[in-house]
Amino acid sequence: MSTTSTGYQLPPSFLKYLFLNLDLMKILQSLIPHHFLTFCVGKLASSENKTLKNILIRIFIKVYKPDLSLAKLKETEDYKTYNDFFIRELEDFARPLDTSSNAVCSPVDGSIVDYGSIKSGQLIQAKRFKYELTGLIGDPLLTEGLEGGIFITIYLAPTDYHRIHCPLAGKIIKSNHMGDDLYSVNLNAQTSIPSLYIKNERASLVIQSSRFSYGLVAVGASIVGSIIPFWEKRDLKKRSSFKESWNNGPEEDSKIVNKGQELAYFKMGSTVILLFPKVAKLNINSLYQNKTVKFGERLAEIQSD
Repeated sequence: MSTTSTGYQLPPSFLKYLFLNLDLMKILQSLIPHHFLTFCVGKLASSENKTLKNILIRIFIKVYKPDLSLAKLKETEDYKTYNDFFIRELEDFARPLDTSSNAVCSPVDGSIVDYGSIKSGQLIQAKRFKYELTGLIGDPLLTEGLEGGIFITIYLAPTDYHRIHCPLAGKIIKSNHMGDDLYSVNLNAQTSIPSLYIKNERASLVIQSSRFSYGLVAVGASIVGSIIPFWEKRDLKKRSSFKESWNNGPEEDSKIVNKGQELAYFKMGSTVILLFPKVAKLNINSLYQNKTVKFGERLAEIQSD
């Protein structure tokens, strides 16, 4: 158990409550400005103070018991900050990649929260809320091409691996950054906040594969103030700098991306939405709600003509 300054021991169940309880997060969101909360937590998570960093990491390990045997850095002392621990890289063998040409791989570790057809330029989330695709991805031309296609929404919990990878090889033809809010994206929020994903900060990529163009949208959330693209090597501090980096996109020689290549990462839990056109002819029969998926495994199959 963790011990307070008065000697009182906090049970692991209480610590887990602080990390996961949905009602607590809703209360915090209503009382504290989202960006201020994100800023404060970000300061703690990026602190290089060894004592503070180690306390945060040890609490996380005690609550969630992550398997560090799969991480490239296996000792907590090897991480410079809590953020570095949270976005830790995995050993190459940890996530086998389905290299079949007809396989669309999961870009992340997470759970399937929704999937289905795109109709009239909209997708339906949590069985009740309609989302305008143009508002979600900011690209009317891509929206038009997605009519009759498929969307797949994957939620990343705080315990999940937090790097986003390419589900299908191709060339990045557009990237942008949208939105300003930072609501939680947990199940309670998904079923109670209309247009949640359109309100929240998000970054999107449009990738042209050898067969069709598809979209990938990374949605930020409370305490997730940074969605970092793979081409950004600077240690950016200002939110405006992240937006500029996404809107500028990668250099021409970095636009070709291979299946499984890292595309971005974000801090704490969040959501990735995949958008495929009708011409992709995806078979998603293996999907079901709350299914756990791992990066690299087959998510859907492109059916032959």
